[in-house]
Amino acid sequence: MKKSDKLRLEYIRRINKVMDYINDNLENDLNIEILSQKAFYSQFHFHRIFSALVGETINQYINRKRVECAASCIIKGYDYTIQEISEKYGFKSPSSFSRSFKKHYGYSATEMQNMTSTQYSKICQLESNNGKKVFTVEDYICNIDKLFKEMDMKTNVQVKEMPEMRVAYIRHTGEYSLIGSKFHELFNWVSRKNLLNQNTKAIAVYHDDPNITEMKHVRTSACFTVDKEFKEEGEIGSLIIKKGKYAVGRFEIDQSEFKKTWEYMCAWTLDNGYLEGNGDYYEIYCNNHEEHPEKKFIVDICIPVK
Repeated sequence: MKKSDKLRLEYIRRINKVMDYINDNLENDLNIEILSQKAFYSQFHFHRIFSALVGETINQYINRKRVECAASCIIKGYDYTIQEISEKYGFKSPSSFSRSFKKHYGYSATEMQNMTSTQYSKICQLESNNGKKVFTVEDYICNIDKLFKEMDMKTNVQVKEMPEMRVAYIRHTGEYSLIGSKFHELFNWVSRKNLLNQNTKAIAVYHDDPNITEMKHVRTSACFTVDKEFKEEGEIGSLIIKKGKYAVGRFEIDQSEFKKTWEYMCAWTLDNGYLEGNGDYYEIYCNNHEEHPEKKFIVDICIPVK
């Protein structure tokens, strides 16, 4: 077996382990920190690998399994109230359970309780063994192929040594779409300090994953590379992006495609037999998207690998 094939199976084994843990602990608080540790990934990498392999986010998977197991409990006629069922499968309140259940099935849990077996068999096909599903290599291939086909774009991904970069940065916390003002503020500052040159690059360094961390707490650094030391001033700091081995993919995308592009890059590293390395996750912007005829970003997405 080739090394890349062994690594793919190792990824699947780790994700299967997490899925089994989720299925056995639906009544508990399924903390993303605990789940990522069980897979031996960083939280940032774990979420994207899980999404690429399973075809849904970790939160979507957990919610779906809770709803499906609750429905199984109802259909089997167990003597539980709706509140008892919602508590049994880890919902924070009966109201959140009711919303999730109706969104998934189109019927409320109470309505399903009053259905005949013929009626509910038409609206849901429950998995055997209490809703457990084994993730297979075929599932992996299907989801990866689907993701690659959905990426209706050409890209050239290379694995290469990225250099150490000194940057001036302003930390942005909250909605990423609002980071533009930080880049403008920082650009004006580095211009006044004569730190710009023809090799200056704009970079976004991600410290949190918005699919894991509540958006209002997500931290991202708006950066410009500089070629010399400078005195930090106010909210403007100095940061070293360490050199290292990275998978680097160049894309031409609009704002709505960033999430899918990151998932593609994580899937690419997996599909080509690379493990997550130590380093920062970052984007290098290669154009001013406002000057692009379609307002698109030309961006290098950089993922540390080993």
